[in-house]
Amino acid sequence: MDYSERLAAIRDWMEEHAVDLVILLDRANARYLTGFRLNSTATSLLVVDGDGEPTYIVAQLDLERARRDCWIENVIPFPEDPPDYLAALAPLFRAGIRRVGVERDRLSLAQAERLSRLAGAPLEYVDVHEFMAELRVVKSEQELDMIRTAASIADRVMEEITHEVRPGVAEQELAGLAEYLLRHEGAEGPSFEPFFMSGENAWLPQRVASGKVLASGELALLDMGAVYGGYCSDLTRTFAVGEVSEQQRRIFRAAREAQAAAIEAIRPGVVASAVDQAAREVIGAAGLGRYFPHITGHGVGVSIHEAPILDRGVDLPLRPGMVVTVEPGVYVPGLGAARVEDMVVVTQTGCEVLTNAPRDLV
Repeated sequence: MDYSERLAAIRDWMEEHAVDLVILLDRANARYLTGFRLNSTATSLLVVDGDGEPTYIVAQLDLERARRDCWIENVIPFPEDPPDYLAALAPLFRAGIRRVGVERDRLSLAQAERLSRLAGAPLEYVDVHEFMAELRVVKSEQELDMIRTAASIADRVMEEITHEVRPGVAEQELAGLAEYLLRHEGAEGPSFEPFFMSGENAWLPQRVASGKVLASGELALLDMGAVYGGYCSDLTRTFAVGEVSEQQRRIFRAAREAQAAAIEAIRPGVVASAVDQAAREVIGAAGLGRYFPHITGHGVGVSIHEAPILDRGVDLPLRPGMVVTVEPGVYVPGLGAARVEDMVVVTQTGCEVLTNAPRDLV
């Protein structure tokens, strides 16, 4: 990855907004700019100074590995017991630093007050969240290679799980198997907690796997994804457990046809809300519009949910290199739920579907 190019873009933003220092707390932003993989419970800080080299602050236990594996030369530790990563910032507050870029959704009031004390004067905070989202929204060919691999891992796991869906198996058994298989197939781990939901748990929807045992005559969903090279995939398929009714099959057809219509609508220049509308028109025409309660899709990259969002009122034009999920769903109380989710990359002329596990109701 061309990390130096990404860093240069941040410095251009800093100059444009008269920002002296950028402090990034978001794990995904740190991975995007360093390429360094942390344990899911670990914390790090990336500091970009307009006048000097970036500084990466990691826990003492991660220090030597970061110095070996991370392209950033200035890597310093913070003590882990008790964790006090903000203290490591004190030497970086050179004289004259007043405007600091931070992610608005990551910095607490207590942290903001602590930073001002470390700087020795009140700081003015400038939100860098929107800029980072825009920087990450269009994927390079290298990023797409990682995403394609993550997608293919999810495809293989989904196909393996298909053979295990039957009456008498617990939801959490299947979710646990999915998580095991993701790692077995080469993923760093799941891109989020996999969940298998069936029957009533599906149409609620519950969005966690439970000890509930699958019963014949139910619709069931598995939603999961892989992380490969720091990049996520996201995939959902719907299963028929034993024999299901024609009404339940109608729910599935509506969801599947809505997804196909939304994918057909994806091309450069089309606004995100138009893709969402394409899906809603199909489900509405089936008389099921009130049972489609969520967005049609979301961006995927180093985060499992990022820009762009495919939803009503989102008038962001799609651009080549954007990667989104397409996942309209139908959830009918007392009857069942269905959702088919795939990942799509916007191309110069239309789109390419990245996930390819069988989509039919099994």
